[in-house]
Amino acid sequence: MSAAGIQFRCLASTRVCEEELGREVNCEEELSREVKDGEEVDTEGKTASPKSDQRHVACIQNAQLSPDGTCIFTSDADRKFSVYAVAVDGLDNAAAKSLTPYAQFQSADPIWAFAANPRFNCRDSTTTTVLVSRRGQYISLHNTLWNKSQFYSDEAEFLQTYKQTESPVDISTKIEHYKLVSSTTEAVTGPLSLAYSRPGTSFYAGHRNSIAVFDIENRSGPIRTIKTIPSTSNKLKGGGVGFKGDIAALSVSPLDGTIAAGSRTRYVGLYDHRAKEQVTSFGLPGMLYEKKTHDPALEPMAGDGVTHMKWSPDGTYLYIAERKSDALLMYDVRNFSFALGYCAGRAALTNQTLGFDVWGSWGGCVENQKHEIWAGGTDGRVRVWRDPYMAEGAVEPDEVLDVSGGEPDGGSVVASLVHKDGNLATIARGGRELRCGAESTGRGMRRGVREWGSLDILGLASNATTNENMAG
Repeated sequence: MSAAGIQFRCLASTRVCEEELGREVNCEEELSREVKDGEEVDTEGKTASPKSDQRHVACIQNAQLSPDGTCIFTSDADRKFSVYAVAVDGLDNAAAKSLTPYAQFQSADPIWAFAANPRFNCRDSTTTTVLVSRRGQYISLHNTLWNKSQFYSDEAEFLQTYKQTESPVDISTKIEHYKLVSSTTEAVTGPLSLAYSRPGTSFYAGHRNSIAVFDIENRSGPIRTIKTIPSTSNKLKGGGVGFKGDIAALSVSPLDGTIAAGSRTRYVGLYDHRAKEQVTSFGLPGMLYEKKTHDPALEPMAGDGVTHMKWSPDGTYLYIAERKSDALLMYDVRNFSFALGYCAGRAALTNQTLGFDVWGSWGGCVENQKHEIWAGGTDGRVRVWRDPYMAEGAVEPDEVLDVSGGEPDGGSVVASLVHKDGNLATIARGGRELRCGAESTGRGMRRGVREWGSLDILGLASNATTNENMAG
């Protein structure tokens, strides 16, 4: 992985499933022709079959790997939360396998955020849980692999029941729910970001001007609230510290549990997870006294609000992505007064949220650990930066991988996730376009909008690995 020249091939894809579906639909259309007066009449006006709707993948909005690397979680524009199994057995064949959801639930409201249990272990059903935030609803806890609305005597009975149906396992049952209610309006608040603490005994929910801290065993409400600004009416009441804005991204340091919170107003705050107090806060390049400046020198680093943040494996560096920005900003935890530099050329000048991943070659938190940044763009490509913190200014990518699969209109790369051992990567894509008039009928929940997406599992190898295998 660390050697130049990453080789990859598609091992499994939802696109294979849709191609198979297309062939099935063609066969069904042939069989549905009716013979009348000795002539074949093609029946029209048929609606899409339930199987067609089930296999359609809408515009993926967010994708994450389970901590143990066995599952992929996605949320999409059709308000579905899906779980895909990463089954590496049998993926060494030349042809890509079909990838379909193992488990799923349909939400009535948009899914804004989700977070997997850090102790997630697919062999222990008590740990395979995920927190989900939805508009206007309490935060809910779901088991991602088991249908909790039914009772099974053992795992064998569950597997037998699952094999008898083609439908994904229904995981809509809420194990627990956690109340986040406005103290002034009593309206239910759906947080825009979620993150577990390192031990997994508590979690954080980011919303307007604050971060709510929940005990996983206490559903009555937050046990503590961290204000990003002491007073929302007048910043001077808090001594001029803090910032306003919706907390759209949260990330917990693997080193000491420090909470990083990024806002839509282009500010980032760091908070001590023990004292639950602010350590520091700072504006991103181009921000001065909560207002954007128009400095041409800072234009390449400008954005329109934080969407995603991640710490380096050793907890020394913080990487920040923004909406409408081609840059991934880099900060050193030892000095947040200015950015070290930025990963340039991300191809992400869009309102769509495009995430990124930080992959380290060793497990655990190792000081000065080498790592890579994987980030997708609107052009169907993934850029890879190796140890970008060692350079200053604009850091160009070391590799550019075309993962479009020959489909230039396949949508933006929403997520590029590298598995912990470095031999697999998950690529999530999503696209959306407006349709007018006769073309307004498209797949998706919104009229006049065509939405599509795909999920691919790629096998990875470097040139060095490939040459060694060939020599052997």
